[in-house]
Amino acid sequence: MTLKKSTSLALVALAVSFCIGCSSKEDREKYDYYYGSGSKSREEAALVTLQNERRNQPEPVRAPATTSPAASGTETGKTGDSTSAAGSSGSATGAAAAGTASAGAAPAANAAPKRKPIPADVSALLNKHACLACHQAYDKVIGPAYAEVAKRKYTADQIVELVHAPKPEHWPGYPPMAPFPQVPKAEIVVIANWINSL
Repeated sequence: MTLKKSTSLALVALAVSFCIGCSSKEDREKYDYYYGSGSKSREEAALVTLQNERRNQPEPVRAPATTSPAASGTETGKTGDSTSAAGSSGSATGAAAAGTASAGAAPAANAAPKRKPIPADVSALLNKHACLACHQAYDKVIGPAYAEVAKRKYTADQIVELVHAPKPEHWPGYPPMAPFPQVPKAEIVVIANWINSL
């Protein structure tokens, strides 16, 4: 008798698990798109797009290190010997060189914002929780760059909520982030404060 009851209960449990597992075709397609084989193709496409964007960006112009033209002109003027005329023409040449150096430095400053290094404690937390697999400080990978997140002006508490229960509608065009409820709030706050400092 016990065997018949346990067999029937096992069959019922098997039928229920089968019904739960077989959701609608649309749900299965969505799951496959975001987490199954579709996610691999989207990740590969995103990486190819990122590599193409990096190739198409112009190289930043770096100004050569030069000595201060004012310092070289004052030193030659103070000597008082017959090379003062050459010193003044040299300072004119130095001023022209400084003009081209500052002209070259201005586009470089406008081309790319200064990138701050990731502090060691934040880097340790990002590695511990595998955040860097999808996010980088300044570059788009799978998810948005942390600098882009900083532009949204989320509070630390909002970032904690978004890590524990992501809202894909906040970031259309990106694959939805998986929830990370296991990450302690205190550690997310450390990461969130760094994000907001970018």
